[in-house]
Formats: sequence, structure tokens, C-alpha cells
Amino acid sequence: MRNKMMIVLMLMTLSSPSWSQRTVLQHVSDTQGASLEELAQTVLARNKDLQAAHESVHQAEARLKQARLRPNPSLDVSRTTDVMFGNEGDTALSVTFSQQLELGGKRSKRISVEEVAIEVARAQIADAERQLVGKFRSLFVEAVGAAARLDLFDRLEHANQQMVSVMDVRLRSGDASRLDSQLLAAQTNQVHAQRLVAENQLDAALLQIRVLGGLLTGEPLVLRRQQPGEFIDTEESAVSQALENRPDLKAVKLREELEDAGITLAKSQAVPNVSAFVRYGREGVPTLVTGTQRRSFDHENVMEFGVSIPLPFFNREQGNIAGAASRRVQARAEREALEVSIRREVLLAYRRYDTERRTLEILRTGVIQPNQDTVRIVQLAYNLGELRLLDVVNQQRIVIEAETNYAAAQNDVNAAFADLELAIGKREY
Repeated sequence: MRNKMMIVLMLMTLSSPSWSQRTVLQHVSDTQGASLEELAQTVLARNKDLQAAHESVHQAEARLKQARLRPNPSLDVSRTTDVMFGNEGDTALSVTFSQQLELGGKRSKRISVEEVAIEVARAQIADAERQLVGKFRSLFVEAVGAAARLDLFDRLEHANQQMVSVMDVRLRSGDASRLDSQLLAAQTNQVHAQRLVAENQLDAALLQIRVLGGLLTGEPLVLRRQQPGEFIDTEESAVSQALENRPDLKAVKLREELEDAGITLAKSQAVPNVSAFVRYGREGVPTLVTGTQRRSFDHENVMEFGVSIPLPFFNREQGNIAGAASRRVQARAEREALEVSIRREVLLAYRRYDTERRTLEILRTGVIQPNQDTVRIVQLAYNLGELRLLDVVNQQRIVIEAETNYAAAQNDVNAAFADLELAIGKREY
């Protein structure tokens, strides 16, 4: 009778798939809470670092606005008098209006530079968003994986508690040994320790998600599980998508254009600007006097037109042009290096994902299912009196390890898929 009771308890706890559905976790749910996409949008909207990064676009737009402006004219007014000297009434008034004229297409080239700079800033923002979403997705996967392990350990602890109850009955009746009791206690403590680790991982991941998304401490946070994605394209396709989608690569390509525009602007600066001016003057003209007669002055109005042209004998912007050319070479080298890095990153992520996916399938078909079948056989043999309780406990330990490894493999597949999507540069889910 006692054997039958124990077998019923073990069947209920080890082979029932519905126990995990009855285990309610506070922060992860199959039907409630926010999905990965919904939380990603919240993270993008609330993250303070990203909000600060967006200001770089506004600054580039402000520089473009400034680049479109023309030089201001100038107005000079002067007056001359001989009061401090002869005080004979010799005075003059001069009003000069001048306007600098930019030659060499400086204004249009300056505008072109700032327009490209805006696109560079936007590409850098897009890359910051990609990295932020990638980091958030990894935390989401880590939290869901920790919740799954925590759920598994809850089921195992429930099974162990029932096993301990049965063991106590059998010890008192003399049907079990102290060795069996000690093995069961060790297994129970090991599961409890693993549960504490999983619980800490879940709390840490949720805390980082809150910080990343700018969520308040008291604001509810429930993650809704969803079916993991699957990448079915080839390595070559993954690399092609990355070279097309990655915003950081787009940013360095735009930087090449920016440096090209910078070279053109530096060359235009070598063309001197011309200042045109017009001057109105009222000047005193002395009249002829004889003897001791005091000298007097008549006043005449005059207009003067002119042009001021700097002579670029020494400074022809040689240093600025050479610096712009060097930055262009640097930008090209950085773009080529990034392309190589992206290829390597995508290939490593793709192969890791492929390996983790095949490992999961092997565990599912070659480990989990055979162990479940073995548990049933061992339980039946024990019920018939052909095996000891120690044999049942050992088989249970094997099942526990297999299920733990399978849960970890599922989390590794999801994490590898998230890294692959990040390497490709994809933000949609």
C-alpha cells in the first residue's frame, strides 16, 4: 500500500505537465503583461541616455540653420574735428556701409556639410537605438529564462517535499535506510540552492529592465512570454542583411561623404572673400584768405565706392585641406574595418545560434523523452518490488538534470537568436 502511494505521488509531480501552468509567477506570465515589442517601445521612449543622444540631431539642425545665414553688413561712422588743435572749424563726417561677399561657393558647400552631418547624427541615433533594444532584449530573454528555471525548481521542490514525507513514513516503519534519506536530503538542498540562484537572476534582470526603460520603482512590470523567433536564412543572407541594415555602417559611410564635403569646403575657403563698400562723406574745404583774416571752410558732400580684396600670398588653407583629406582616408579605413567586424560578428552569432538550436533539438528528442520513459519503467519495477527506492531517487535526479539542462538550452537558443538579430541590425519583432 505504501509503495502504491509513493508511486502515485511521484507520477503526479514528475510526469504531470500541468504543474508548471498552475505555478503563478509574479513578474512573468503566459497570457498577461507586456510583450517584448511593447516594452521595447517603452524603453526607446523613456531611456534618458537615448533622449540625450537625440539632442545631437537638434544641434546638427541648428548648425545647418547657421550655415544658411549670410555675413552681416557693417556700418562705420566717423567724425573729424580740429578743436584740439587750431580750432579753425575744420570738420568732416564719414558714413561707410560695407558688405562681405562670399566667393567660391562657400555658403552652398557649408550647407552641404551640415546636411550630411544631420544624416550622420540620425544614423548614430539609430545605432544607439539598435544597441539599446538589443541590450533590452537580452535582459528580457534572461528574465524569461530565469522565470522558467524558477518554475521548474518549484515543481522539483514540490516533488521533493512529497518524497520527504513518504521517506519519513518509511524510515519510521523500517522500509528505508538512512542512506536513502541522506541522498534525498542532499538532492532537496541542491534544488533549493539552484532555485535561489534562479530567483536572484530573475530579480536582477527585472531591475535592469526597469533602469533601462526608466520605469518607476512602484510601477508594475509583468513580462508576457511569447514564442521565440526562428532564423531560417543562410549565413550569406545574414551577412548581406547586416551590411544593408546596420545603422553604424550607414553612419561611417555618411562620414565618408561628410569628409568629402569637408575637403570641398576647405578648398573653397582658399578663395578670398571680397568686401564691397560705399562711403558718404561731408568734408571741410578751406577757402582762400588774405592777411590776418581768419581761415574759413566750405563743406562738400562726396560719395566713395570701393572693393577690399585680401591677397592670399601666404595662407591658402593648406593645413585645413590636408587635414580634411586625412580625415577622409581615416573614414574610409574605419568603414572597411567595420565591414570586416560586422561580417565576423554575424558569422559568430549565426553559428552560435545554429549550434544552440541543434543542441536543443538533441536534448528534446534524445534526452528528455527517453528519460521520461525510463522513469515510468523504474517506477513500475519499484512497484513490483524489483528495485530499491535508491534506484527511483537516482532516476529522478537524472530527470532533474535533464530538465534543467533543457531549460538552460532553451534560454541559450533565445539568447543566441537575440544576439543574431542584434548583429544583423533588425529591430522589428
